[in-house]
Amino acid sequence: MSNLILVVDDDVLLRTQMSQLLTATGYQVAEASNGVEALSLYTQLQPDMLLLNAQIPEIDGFQVCEQVRSLPGGQEIPVLIITGMYDQAAIEKAFAVGATDFIIKPIQWQVLAQRAGRLLNSSQMMKELQKQNRRSQLFADITLKIRQSLQIDETLQTSVTEVQKLLQADRVVILRMRSDFSVTVVKEAVIPGTMEILGRNIIDPCFQECYIEKYRQGHISAIDDIYTANIQPCHIAFLQQFGVRANLVVPIILQNQLWGLLIAHQCRNTRHWTEWETELLKQLADQMGIALAQGKLLEQETRQRQELIRSNQELQEFAFIASHDLQEPLRKIKTFGDRLKANCGDTLSPQGKDYLDRMQNAARRMQILIDDLLALSRVTTRAQPFIPVHLADIAQEVISDLEITIQQNNAQITVGELPTIDADPLQMRQLFQNLIVNALKFHHPQISPHIKIQSQIQSTPVDTIANHPEYWQIHVIDNGIGFEEKYLDRIFNVFQRLHGRSEYEGTGIGLAICRKIIEIHKGAITAISQPGKGATFIITLPKHHR
Repeated sequence: MSNLILVVDDDVLLRTQMSQLLTATGYQVAEASNGVEALSLYTQLQPDMLLLNAQIPEIDGFQVCEQVRSLPGGQEIPVLIITGMYDQAAIEKAFAVGATDFIIKPIQWQVLAQRAGRLLNSSQMMKELQKQNRRSQLFADITLKIRQSLQIDETLQTSVTEVQKLLQADRVVILRMRSDFSVTVVKEAVIPGTMEILGRNIIDPCFQECYIEKYRQGHISAIDDIYTANIQPCHIAFLQQFGVRANLVVPIILQNQLWGLLIAHQCRNTRHWTEWETELLKQLADQMGIALAQGKLLEQETRQRQELIRSNQELQEFAFIASHDLQEPLRKIKTFGDRLKANCGDTLSPQGKDYLDRMQNAARRMQILIDDLLALSRVTTRAQPFIPVHLADIAQEVISDLEITIQQNNAQITVGELPTIDADPLQMRQLFQNLIVNALKFHHPQISPHIKIQSQIQSTPVDTIANHPEYWQIHVIDNGIGFEEKYLDRIFNVFQRLHGRSEYEGTGIGLAICRKIIEIHKGAITAISQPGKGATFIITLPKHHR
C-alpha cells in the first residue's frame, strides 16, 4: 500500500495542484482546508506525512504541527511546512514547533516531489530500524532471562507474553507434545475477550505422525484464513472450536526431537503473516529449545551478536543518511543568518543582534555535530584495506595540521619512537588527531599543555588480540585536568560528556570514534587518570593482521 499524505491548505487551487502531483507520483492523498479539519483527519486516518501550509484558517499550521507532535504517533510523522519566500521568522517558528523540513512559495513542483519522497523514505527507514531493534531487544531480553534463570517456566511465560505484545496477536501459546500425539497448552498470553485455553489437553484428529516428522524437520505453518487455506475439513473444525481464524505455527526442537509448538492465533479476523513475524517466531522457538536444553548458550550468543552487528550497521547507515539530510536545512539557516547579519546587522537592536548571534552559534554547533556523526559513520562504512603504516609519520602529520591550535594553547608535544603496524592510515590519522585535540582541549587554564606520545611492546596478552603474536601499546600522556576513573566506560560512549558545553566545547563523539577505530583494528583502548593530574590514554594494537 502506498504512503498516505495529508495535504492542508485553504487555497483550493494550490491544494488541488499539490494533491494531483502527489497522486501522480504514486501516493495516496487526503485533503483538509483548515487546522481543525486537519487535526480531525490526522486522528482518523493516521497519515504517513503531513504537508502543511503555515497560514491556514481556524488553527494555523504552526499550532497544528505542535498539536500533532503531542498525539499518539505524532513524534515520528514527517511534517513539511509551506512558508512564504524568505520568511525567516516563519522558518524558525516551524522548526521550533517540530517541523521536519520546510518549503517556500512559489512551490517548485519537482522539489516538492523529491522532498516528500526523501522525508517518507527517511521516516520508513526509522520505523523499520525501530521494528528491528524491538525484535533484537526482545531476542536479547529472552536470552538474558535464559542466562540469569534456570526457571524454564518463567522463561517460557516471558516469551509468549512479549511475542503477543509485539505481534499484537489475539493469543500466543506454547503446546507441549505428548507421546500419544496429544498436546497440552502449557503457556498462554491472550487479550481480554478471547477464549483462554491454558492447561487444556487437546487432541487434533488431523495431527498424525507424518505431521510430527515435518515439524521435527523445521516445517513452519502459516495460515492467513482457515476458510481459504488448503487444509482438511477436520483441521478447520478443530481450529473453529478455539475461535481461530488465522495462525502461525513454528516447532520447538529439543535434542533433535519435537518438544512442542509455539503458535500465534488471530481470532477476530484474517491475517497475513509477514516474513519478519515468521522469522521472529522461528528464532524465539529456537531460543526456547536452547533454554530447555540448558547447554547451548554459545550458539545463542553467536546469533545475538550477529543480529546486533546487523542492527548497528543499519543504524550507522541511517546516521550517515540522516546527517546528510540535515545539511540542507542547516545550510539555509546559515545562509539566511549570514545575509541577515550582512544586510541588516546595523539596523538590528541589541536584542536582535543577540538573537542572531545565538542562532549562528547554534548553527555552527549543529554543523560540528553533523560532521562528527558523519566521521563516526565513515569509520565503519569507508574502512580501507590495512597496509603498513609508520605511526610516527602519522603523528607528525597530525601535529603539523594542528599547528595553529598548538601555538594558540602554547602547547608542547613530544613524539617518541612509534612502531610500524598494519592499519588503515586514514583511521590512524583520525585516532591521533582526536586524542591530541582531546588533550589540548582539557588542559588547565593556567598551565601550558604538555603531551607525550610514546610506545612499548606489550608483553602480556589481552583478550581482544590474544591471537596476534606481536602487538604494541601506544601511550598518549597529558598534564590536563584529568577525570575520575569511575567514568572510564562513559567517556568512550557517543554523546557522553563529563563537562558542560559552557566549560569545554565538543559533541562527545571524538573518543567514541577512537574506540570504534580500535575495535576495527582488533585492539583495545583504555585510560588511567586522576582529577587534576592529567590522563594517559593507552591503545593496544597488533603489529600484523592475519
